[in-house]
Amino acid sequence: MYSFTCRTVKTGGAGACLLPLKFRFVLHRRLPRLDLTGHTYYLTCCLDRRRPLFRRPGLAEFLISLYRAQRDLGNIALHGYVIMPDHYHVLLTLRGDTSISGVVRAVHSLFSRHCRATTKTRGRIWQTRFYDRVVRTESDWREKLNYLHGNPIRKRLAETPIEYPWSSFRFWETGCGPVRCDGFN
Repeated sequence: MYSFTCRTVKTGGAGACLLPLKFRFVLHRRLPRLDLTGHTYYLTCCLDRRRPLFRRPGLAEFLISLYRAQRDLGNIALHGYVIMPDHYHVLLTLRGDTSISGVVRAVHSLFSRHCRATTKTRGRIWQTRFYDRVVRTESDWREKLNYLHGNPIRKRLAETPIEYPWSSFRFWETGCGPVRCDGFN
């Protein structure tokens, strides 16, 4: 975030106006995304206006299937996920020449079409930005995986992680689940 103070400035042309002394501008600059092939990312993606669309089991399952498809195509290694009512977290590693924006765009585009076709949802489905963080160490990887698996407990959606159906915890605990997850590389 950049901020600066202007002195009284005339902004030329017809209809010129004067900006008052100490008028404060705040500019939010978007940092560029880093697409590091072979690196692991922790993503948080939210539904627009935090609508709880994932309370519908079919939509949560469909989102999981889209990340499974990205893994099966060889675009990502999928380490973990949790689908909450209004957002999701995923831990993945990029493969090949895939970009993080490209993976999220493909998943969100297919999900949005499916959501509009199967529900009465109109307008934007996703928030315009998603949050990503590069995971650099195995301990950071484990911390993120534990955080996402504990999210349903903290939000009181389940009493234990294994009870929550839209999480990779069941795979890590029992070796079976809707999606096979990849270990730390």
